Amino acid sequence: MTEAEAEYAALPLEVRKGGTVQLRNLLMLPPAGLKTARVLLEAFGDADTQDLEELVPQLRDLLLVVCDDTKALKAEMEDWPLGVYLRVVTAWQDVTQAGEVPDSES
Repeated sequence: MTEAEAEYAALPLEVRKGGTVQLRNLLMLPPAGLKTARVLLEAFGDADTQDLEELVPQLRDLLLVVCDDTKALKAEMEDWPLGVYLRVVTAWQDVTQAGEVPDSES
């Protein structure tokens, strides 16, 4: 488990009320959480065709699924504008995205 957690790292996010929540890699979610996250990610579809008002609850739900402390994250997100959600989700994707398999030197 320790090796998997190191390989599939979470994104630490400091909250204003003190402390840090971890935004876990999709590969480290329990089966129910992974299923929910996949449904939420698929719902984004083509961002160009969605209303901006629809993005906030979807992004919020996604972050709550992947975080390790929903209570702390809910309090943190109470006044976030869309731009903060997008920035956090982008940072989470960058950190947790599975790396490509390196080319073999053989």
